[in-house]
Formats: sequence, structure tokens, C-alpha cells
Amino acid sequence: MNEFLPWHAEPWRMLIERLRQGRLPHALLLCGPEGIGKDHFARLLVQTMLCETPRPDDGQPCGICRGCLLNAAGSHPDSRVVGLLEDKKIIGVDQIRELREYLGLKSHYAGHRTVIISPAEKMNTQAANSLLKTLEEPPARSLLILVASHPGQLPATVRSRCQRVTFSLPSSDTAQRWLSEQTGPHQDPALLLSLAGGAPLAALEIARSGKMDQRLALFEDFEKLACGQCSPVALAGAWLKFETQETLYWMRDWLTDMIRLKSATQPPTLINPDVRQRLQNMAAMLDLKTLYQHLDRVTEAARLATGQINAQLLMEDVLIAWQAHLPGKGKIPRHG
Repeated sequence: MNEFLPWHAEPWRMLIERLRQGRLPHALLLCGPEGIGKDHFARLLVQTMLCETPRPDDGQPCGICRGCLLNAAGSHPDSRVVGLLEDKKIIGVDQIRELREYLGLKSHYAGHRTVIISPAEKMNTQAANSLLKTLEEPPARSLLILVASHPGQLPATVRSRCQRVTFSLPSSDTAQRWLSEQTGPHQDPALLLSLAGGAPLAALEIARSGKMDQRLALFEDFEKLACGQCSPVALAGAWLKFETQETLYWMRDWLTDMIRLKSATQPPTLINPDVRQRLQNMAAMLDLKTLYQHLDRVTEAARLATGQINAQLLMEDVLIAWQAHLPGKGKIPRHG
């Protein structure tokens, strides 16, 4: 994807107009839900700023000049991206200090020097304070782009020194049309978008990564556990090959759907409509209070999974509780 995404048209038009007028701020905060292409937007804006001959109609990069070719190779000297280092869960102060030194240098090609920080909310306190000094006294002809899905986690002092650009989920029609073009006729764009919370790039990742098959395999295990056909401890061990937090998110969505099925007077809209009857069968075995209790347990486990915790013990706790809650183990219709 080398062009702006359809649902980015308005913020793109606004920023390109300001760029042409020489009124682009020194710092932007791109925020909105995950999976809607904020990083893509940031990279494309940087490419345009470093392009020698942007397209006159929409301001997008030409793709063939020296700046564009260096960008494509990931070697443009006036562009930096700061993110999470391998096996790290925060952006540290040393990364920001290095960034400040880079911004203090002159541009190699007498243009802008650009920086993308993503996910910006992962900066620790020391890193954010270090960045604040740059935001207070920005170098000339520099642009900092902070990308955040949870901007509220950034210090107010950082947020207040950036121009905020908010991205929203696209309409269902726009998202489905775009997703169909990316995935072809053998995928169900409506289901993919439902599983991704309406975020098109997250839906595309699910389609391309094989996670649909993984999700169904996990759901099969979830059913077997409810039927008393497998051990929660053994299952927790087997699930270690999957990403723990993502597995818990799938489980959270199944429980949310069961609550909807249990409490709605009319057939509800589900996150997982393809397994509606199977969810209905499990929901029939439990009362709403128990479902809500287990949803709380899974939600808390997903939060804990972001920290330093024994993943197997965490999952064992969740799965043992799930099986224990079901009074009719072995009596649930499997594919009714």
C-alpha cells in the first residue's frame, strides 16, 4: 500500500494543504483505534515531506526521486522511526536521547528531518520527559509524528505540544469494499471486520496470517473443555504455542457473545456470528452472573498478560475456572 487509505482522505487533504502553505506544525499526534493504518499514514506523510517532486493533485510522493528511493530502501538519512526494541515493552530514555541528538544535526538534503515514534504511549516517564524538551524547543524544519492508540497514557504536557489528528473507524461499506479488494472472493469481509472490531488493517492481518484457522482450533478446544473432554492444565500447556493475550482476547469475545445471547430479547449482533449456535449451546448451561464473572476473569488475565507473568499458570487459572463453572459437562451439543 503506497497510497493513503480511503478513510484517510480528509486528514490527508488537511495536512497536505498545511504543508503546501508552510503551516505544518512541528509535532503531530496521530491517534485512533488500532488497526486503522495510523502508522501507514505517518510513513506516507514522511515520504511526501522528503519527496523531491510530490504529485501536484494529491500531494502523494512520486515514488521515483532520490528521496523516494532512499525511503523505499529504508536508508533515508533524514528519516527516523523509534519503536519498541526486540523483547522490550517500553520505549526507553536512551532511544529518545539518541533521537534528540539526531534532530540537532542539519538535514542531509536541505529539507526536513522527520521522526515517527510509535507506539508513543509506550514511552516510559523518563523518555517522555526527555522528548518534552524537544517539543518545547523544536529544531527548525523538523517534524515529529507521535502515533498512539491510547493517547490518554501520554503525559498531558506531551499531548498539549502536539497537534492532534484523530482517526475513526471507517464505515462498514467502505471497510468491506477495501477488504474485499485485498483478500479476494474466498474470505468473508463482514466476519473479518467483526472479529477485528471494525478495523480494516487488523482484519487484513487476521485473513493473511492464518489466525482464522487458529481461532477455530482454539474454539474447538474451548468447547471440549466445556464438555469435560480435556484437561484444563494440559490445554493451557498446549496453548502456549499461541500468543497468550490474543488467545484471551478471543475468549473474551466468545464470552461477550454468550452474554448477548443470554440477555437479548431479539437475536443480537455477535462478534462471532459464524459459531452462533455453538455459543448458544454453551450459554444455555450458565447463568448471566457466572458469565459476567468469567468475563471479568478473562479480561483481567489479558491485562496481566502484558506484564512479567507465568503464561501457563495464568491460562491454567482461567481454564480451570471455566470448566468448573459448567455444571453440565459432557452434555453440551457440539455442533447443534
